[in-house]
Order: sequence, then structure tokens, then C-alpha cells
Amino acid sequence: MTRLAFSASLLGLGLAGSIEQVHLNLGKTTSELTVQWVTQEESKGDTIRWGTSSSSLSHSAAGDSREFTQDANRTWHTHVATMTGLDTNTEYYYMVGDSQNGFSDVFKVMNRRKRPEGEPYKHILLGDMGSACAFTLCNACTQKSTVCNATTCAKNTTVGLVGETDADMFLHVGDFAYNLGSDNGRVGDQFFNNIEQIATRTPYMVSHGNHEDSAIDLAHYIESFRGMPSNAVPSEFNSSNGVTTNTLYFSWDHGLVHYIAMSTELWFGVHDDSTNLTTFLDWVKKDLEAANKNRENAPWIVIHGHRSIYCSCDGDCDGDAAKVRADMEPIMFEYGVDFFINGHEHNYERMWPTYKSKSDQSNINPKATVYVVTGAAGSHEMHEPFTKPQPSWSAFRSNSFSYTRMFVYNSSHIHWQQVQTDPTLFPGSDYGRVIDDTWFVQESHGPFNASLAPKVKPTSCGDCSEYDHWAPLLGLEDGSGRSMVDLIAEFRKKNGDDAWREKLQFLMNGLQSNLTVWEDVRGDGNSDGAFAEKKGFQWKGGSQ
Repeated sequence: MTRLAFSASLLGLGLAGSIEQVHLNLGKTTSELTVQWVTQEESKGDTIRWGTSSSSLSHSAAGDSREFTQDANRTWHTHVATMTGLDTNTEYYYMVGDSQNGFSDVFKVMNRRKRPEGEPYKHILLGDMGSACAFTLCNACTQKSTVCNATTCAKNTTVGLVGETDADMFLHVGDFAYNLGSDNGRVGDQFFNNIEQIATRTPYMVSHGNHEDSAIDLAHYIESFRGMPSNAVPSEFNSSNGVTTNTLYFSWDHGLVHYIAMSTELWFGVHDDSTNLTTFLDWVKKDLEAANKNRENAPWIVIHGHRSIYCSCDGDCDGDAAKVRADMEPIMFEYGVDFFINGHEHNYERMWPTYKSKSDQSNINPKATVYVVTGAAGSHEMHEPFTKPQPSWSAFRSNSFSYTRMFVYNSSHIHWQQVQTDPTLFPGSDYGRVIDDTWFVQESHGPFNASLAPKVKPTSCGDCSEYDHWAPLLGLEDGSGRSMVDLIAEFRKKNGDDAWREKLQFLMNGLQSNLTVWEDVRGDGNSDGAFAEKKGFQWKGGSQ
């Protein structure tokens, strides 16, 4: 975070300290940036001040303050304010606060950086990051504390998300803090204080996840991200905390990319009296129709949500994925959506361009949407094993902690990397290593053509890769060359699930001391909801 030594107190505005959880969002136009923050006390005249010099914040705008009353025996306040009239490719300094709570430190942000010719825009994609175990944020984060703020990460700010200082945007595709409402919302408080070190210098964009489904967690999500540039219809959502901006779905452009945020939880019961799955499907078709008319300016279209449409790790990839896929796959094919990005599975999996479970296994001029799971940023639900064979439409999958870099070069070329950030089983020198590296070339954006769509389901995944950290530890290799999925299935069939659990328990006990909780793995591998419901079992290792 660019937190300047120059502080509010030097401007005679009162001591900083009561302002917390500051984070940036892209505005509704390229000349706007929106900032959101929290105070525990009621504000008096909350405002944002900004300028092109840290010593002269000559512009100001009033903020919008809302009371949050859903945490037991605790009331706090969210604030949103927008900087307007900003020039692109210009660095601005800003602070937020009010006369009652004082003002924040002065932060610095580049508004809509203009890259030199030949250099790409860098978008950072991640999913499923907690307050504790936020291994992707920096290499000093552990499971032992929810605190992983700028002080924690100060020893090494060159790797992890804190090292992405030239990023143009962060995109977090659901599941925050684990959970936003836990411990009367204090776990959520710490999450936002943790990401302040990156989200005050770079816009932090989001979509809604299943860990934000409960009434209290949904209220936290809606209020904490109400600064998003929402264009949803209907425009408001009624959570248990009251009516505010609808951020279950919305869209925006960043350079050559049109992004659409969607809540996959609309398929699984999340709604209010006016926002539901039907309103979303109607809205998204209209948004995609408009986006296709604007492809000369924003040729790439990316939809992001939380649950998978295609994946291959476990039971999540069957019924739940099929439910969302039934509605969304035809829409994305009809309107030529280039990528669907999601989390939910605590791993990374990049699919080939896929339509109806068929793929040409080529990223050159894709004939269908590319699906990517990037849900491995780190939480105390930890990794997920691959309990299913890698299918023909899966190009690469890994169950180590990681995040995604998407380099947008021009209207036809995107460079894609997956960066490993796993401290649990790998040496420190592996932190920040690129494990997947590929290019996508699309020379003709627009609706996909049914006559050209993939029609053959390959018998194998072809030129594909799997990076399975479980393999060398389970001790099941027999020299046959069979996949780890097959070996696990054979072991469970021969010895039973109790023996499988015992083997995993032994494995967990041998891991590094900073790893304490393993992903809940029930019979079908489906971990959905296990953390919140406390069902099944959790693997323990070390001390909590």
C-alpha cells in the first residue's frame, strides 16, 4: 500500500486512527473512483479530499454514511464517497474521514493507467480468501491469526498480492474473510484491514460467494461493497440491514474488457422481494446485448461469479455446476463471452474453450467460452483434493494455493499466468512461482457460431497438466503410471473410508506447524457448506 508518511494530523484535520477498512472501487465512468471506509462511531460530515499533490488536497466531496446494526451488541458505520472529474493516467492523493473520527492517512492511486504501446494491462484474479490463512496476500500470513496487515507483510512486499504494485485492478470472485459476520463481524473487520494495504492503491472489485449467503453475512457483503459501480435492475437490494445498492450483479468496463459480476447464489436461494434469478437473467441478456454493440471499444467480455459452471475436482462439479450451467452456458455462447471466472473450489483449474462438455483443445480463436476456477487464495478450509479424473476439456489443474494474472495486451491477445503462493508443502523459494503460463488469441470477437462449436468430446485431455500436491505425500504410487485419482479410488474401495480418513489424518499431522485445518472431505468430495454448518469432519494438524 502506498501509505504516505504525510498524515492527516499534519494538515490540522485531527489524528488518524478511527478510520479503518479503506478500499477503492472503480467508478461508473473513467473520471471517477469510489472509496469506502468504516468508523465504529457515528460521523459528522464524512468526506473525501483529493488532489494531485499530497500536500494540497484541494478537491472534496461529501460521503454517504449508513449505520450497520446486525452484529450483536455492536453498531458501526459504513461510508462511501466518490472522487470525480479525474483525468486518466494521472496520480491522485486522497484521504477520507470526518470531524468526529478524524481523517485517514493520505493514500495514492493512479486513475486508469495508460500503458505504453506494447505493454499489457494487468488484472489480478483471486477467490476464496480468508482473514486467517490468507496465504496469497503475502508470504507472512498464517492460520494462527486473522491479522495479516501491512505491518505483518512489511518484511517482504515483493511477492504475493502485495507485490503486484503495478496491477490495474484486483478481482475477488466471492468468499471473503470466512466469514464477514463471524465474531460479531470482527473477522470481517480484520479482512478489510488486511486488504487495505493493496485496496487503497488499486481498485478492488468483487462478486458474491456462498460464504455470504446467510442473512448476517449477506448484509455484511451488501453494505461493505455498496460502493461498487452498480447498474443492476432493480437498483436496490433489501438485506437484513435495510435497503441499499444492489451489488448481486452489475457490470463495468476496464480498458478493453467488459466485466459482468453475477451472484451464482441466485440459483441457490438468495433473493429479496424484487431481485431474484429471473431479474438477473433478464438483466444479463440486455447487458450482453449492449456489450456486443460496444466490442470495438471493449472486445473482451468476462463474466465472473462464485460457483463453477465447469470443474472436475469433486461433487461440487456435478449437480450444482450443472444447475448454473443449464441457464448460463447457452447465454454465454449466444453472446460470445470470452471467459467465465469463478472460485468456490479451493484449487485452480483452467478449461479449454468448452461447449456442452466438448472442446477443440485450442486457445487460438476459441469457438466457445473459456472457463477458469481460481479459488485458491487461502482460507482455513484449505485445499481440495482431486477426486475425479481430469476430463478432456480440462487443460490444467492444481490444488496448491495460488492466484491469477491476466495480462490484456490488445484486442486479440491475453497472456495468462497462475502464481503459486503455497507455504504448506513447498519451500519458500517456490512462493511466487508461475505454475501455469499460456496465451489466448481471439481475432474475431462476437457471438459464437453453432456450426463451428466444438462437436467432438476428446477421449483424453490431450496436452493437459495436473499439479497435485497430494500425490507425493499419500504413498499410494505403485509404479503402474495410473493417476492419483485412480489410486485413491482403489485404496478407498479396498480399505474403506475410515482407512482413507486415517491416512489423511496421518498426513496432516506431518505437515508444517503453520497448517492447522484441512478441507472437509466427505464421501463424495463435496465440501459445500461444511465450514458454516460444522458437518462432517475437519482434518487437524498441529495446535490451534
